[in-house]
Amino acid sequence: MKTKKLISIYRKLACLLLVLSITFSLNGCSLPFNLAKNNSTLSQSAGTENEAFSDFIYQLFCDAVSSDTLTLHSFIQTPSNYKITDYDVTLGGYDLENLDGTTDLTECLTTLNSFSKDTLSEKQRITYEQLKIFLETQLEYSDLYLLGSQLSTTIGIQVQLPIIFAEYKFNEKKDIDEYLLLLQDTDEYYSNLIEFEKLRAAKGYFMSDELADEIITQCQTFIDTASAGYLITTFNEKIDAFSGLSDEEKITYKHTNTDAVNNHMIKAYTILRDGLASLRGSCKYTGGLCNFPDGTKYFEFLLKENLGWSKSIDQFDALLDSYLTYYMTGMQMLMLKDNSLLDKFDTFTFSLTEPGAIIEDLKGRIFENYPDIPEVNYSIKYIDKSLEDYASPAMYFTPQIDNLSENSIYINSGATSGNELYPTLAHEGYPGHLYQTQYFASKNPEPLRYIMASRGYVEGWATYVEVSSYEYAQTDNPLLNSLMAYNYATILCLYGKVDIGVNYKGWTADDVYNYISAYGFNDKSTAQDMYKSMVSEPGNYSKYVLGFLGFNELKKEAQNKLGSNFNLKNFHKYVLDYGSVPFDMLFNGLEAWAFAN
Repeated sequence: MKTKKLISIYRKLACLLLVLSITFSLNGCSLPFNLAKNNSTLSQSAGTENEAFSDFIYQLFCDAVSSDTLTLHSFIQTPSNYKITDYDVTLGGYDLENLDGTTDLTECLTTLNSFSKDTLSEKQRITYEQLKIFLETQLEYSDLYLLGSQLSTTIGIQVQLPIIFAEYKFNEKKDIDEYLLLLQDTDEYYSNLIEFEKLRAAKGYFMSDELADEIITQCQTFIDTASAGYLITTFNEKIDAFSGLSDEEKITYKHTNTDAVNNHMIKAYTILRDGLASLRGSCKYTGGLCNFPDGTKYFEFLLKENLGWSKSIDQFDALLDSYLTYYMTGMQMLMLKDNSLLDKFDTFTFSLTEPGAIIEDLKGRIFENYPDIPEVNYSIKYIDKSLEDYASPAMYFTPQIDNLSENSIYINSGATSGNELYPTLAHEGYPGHLYQTQYFASKNPEPLRYIMASRGYVEGWATYVEVSSYEYAQTDNPLLNSLMAYNYATILCLYGKVDIGVNYKGWTADDVYNYISAYGFNDKSTAQDMYKSMVSEPGNYSKYVLGFLGFNELKKEAQNKLGSNFNLKNFHKYVLDYGSVPFDMLFNGLEAWAFAN
């Protein structure tokens, strides 16, 4: 292994599935459960238990998805089809007067518990169990809200929001009007965000000056480029392509957008920049989360929320050690079989480097081991150059649930080399995010489940298939392909170890260096970058890495139960049929599935 291989995936692990939700990511409690009292009435009036439960979760979905307009538009193309017609056009924000309120969660859980799971359909039972796990997790850790922040160096809202706006779909004229109102709300939105950061700073929880300076620089970059940037050009292109507008209307819309960018978006990033600058020096607790009061508990929450897997952090740490041993031993065994592999390691390459050709190649290769899905439209786009230094190497935008044909994959040319593109598009496209999203949609799930998607499942699945994609490399050398897959999996495990090391064990940057150098990575700047990333975005890497290992563990258990009857395609179908649920649910359902097979 070479150090450059470690550097090459540093930001790759931050690949982002954009659910396009601000309020859901802002609030630790995620769903606004203020329909609990109404739901009891629905239960009484419904004809059967199944119908009552369907009413309950449908109303819950409608209330949650309409809590802010960006979320609403991101999930639904035509809200009126869901009887959502009365909503405020707003980006939402923190309820600063009720940050620690749990009444809605408690009432929703009480209503949920009033249903008898035995009377529900199989599909409803999955929703019931997932919602119960979600609510109980949020309530257990509800007092830790000040330890979370939406500002981080790679996946922070200051990076995501402009990309989300650039991808905002104009299906009808109302969408254009609402988009412009949302742009005009950004200064108020970031003002609210800074007020929340002030509350964190008062407790000493604000980020380090180094991280603040990096985000301040990102804000300044946006300020310097926005007036002639992609929020102007992409809007103009969409307006020109929009049918039914007169030339005069198009001119007016373009002027309104330019004004909103110059007088609201730029102002918003100025507010954010200046607010962060004013809070520099207020951080009392440096390093990983475990150095903060209740920080260890909050890190536990992040893993529990993302993975839903009943393991302690020490057990996760031990699991990572076992896989590191497995992959390192595997690489040694491969090189014993063919001692020329090491020489070929540095020259390994995927023969395809054009995105469209890669996706079509993957589509043709995967269906031996993955169930079929219908043909899907997709578009490939590129991150604006002004964001290349900060954005993830690639990202997939989930489509609206009533407009599944619109699938967009963004590539960051500044962070993804041609040789990395094949596994990256396996992660984002086939059989990763795009494929998994479309398969899930084909099962006609309850709409609420789109909101509750388990991040460990979603990113773990995409990482699991990304590692598997190395077998498709057209090198005519299966052993070399396996070596590269094992190497990548080893590095993933190293990142998982460092995430736990920094945020649970209190590792310093020197500790990170000492750890990775034992594996042959002797670049101190890489260790520093890893350390800074774990501090800035605790738990982010774990949902990729531990999610990946979760599917490996699930597969091993399935193989043990079925023996010679195990079939990889059937196993993948089991996982995909369940959809994005906590891992405990996948493991708990395995016995019945194995018996049926």
